[in-house]
Amino acid sequence: MSAEKQDVACDACGVYLDIGSMIAEDDNVLTLPIQAKDEAAALAFFGDYLTRAQARFGDSVTSETEWDADKGEMKGRLIFSCAAERIIFEMDQA
Repeated sequence: MSAEKQDVACDACGVYLDIGSMIAEDDNVLTLPIQAKDEAAALAFFGDYLTRAQARFGDSVTSETEWDADKGEMKGRLIFSCAAERIIFEMDQA
């Protein structure tokens, strides 16, 4: 008995994906670390991403922010309704 190896790739819109890859259903949060001089500047930068995400996927995209004044960093989180929306948004921004 011989073992056969099959290389199978999925071709969708020029994107190749290994069949063994998995997308976790609950992987719907995109965290953006934003360095800024103050919280207002960080919020303005993050607000642009939120506006683009909501323009693409509607008001189902929500957000959370956390400002660390000591580091001058904000962690902005875009929360999508599903992992596929998050991945599509990330690819659109690349």
